[in-house]
Amino acid sequence: WGRYLTCTIFQVIFVIGVGLLSFVSWFFLIKPRGCGDGNLVCNPTSSLGVAIFYLSVYLVAFGYGGHQPTLATFGADQLDDDINSKAAFFSYFYFALNAGALFSNTILVYFEDKGLWTEGFLVSLGSAIVALLAFLAPTKQYRYVKPCGNPLPRVAQVFVATARKWSVVRPGNPQELYEVEGPESAI
Repeated sequence: WGRYLTCTIFQVIFVIGVGLLSFVSWFFLIKPRGCGDGNLVCNPTSSLGVAIFYLSVYLVAFGYGGHQPTLATFGADQLDDDINSKAAFFSYFYFALNAGALFSNTILVYFEDKGLWTEGFLVSLGSAIVALLAFLAPTKQYRYVKPCGNPLPRVAQVFVATARKWSVVRPGNPQELYEVEGPESAI
């Protein structure tokens, strides 16, 4: 897959999830059957509306969980192996994450306090679409790092080694603990 394709696919899933959340909040949960203003009679929500709501929430979580950690490593791939440039990238990256959290904790809370749930979801959808387009725009200028294989066998190897060595006694001298340099070593 590679990091670029992973970021793209999961960002699209995230946008679809936020779009569905906006749709379901408007058509099923708030307008036709909502009683948020205290004047409308509260009717139970439809099963279809609830199903779409849960689907949209799971899509948002799945999309965000897939692209957010991959985006950081993909961004680091765009830089040379200079420690200072990568440190600056991660500083700006996490500053942008915190600025987004500040936005969501101030602007979107305003919409929530006013009972404008759908508008808040639409603002989030607009932000997600702008972010997706900003990510896709410089596609031809990106550096693409090919995947180095499947990480699952190495993770499984750690669990198998842990299970096999569970009862091994640790040597008293820490100098006896070492790893030999080789193709599978972390040195």
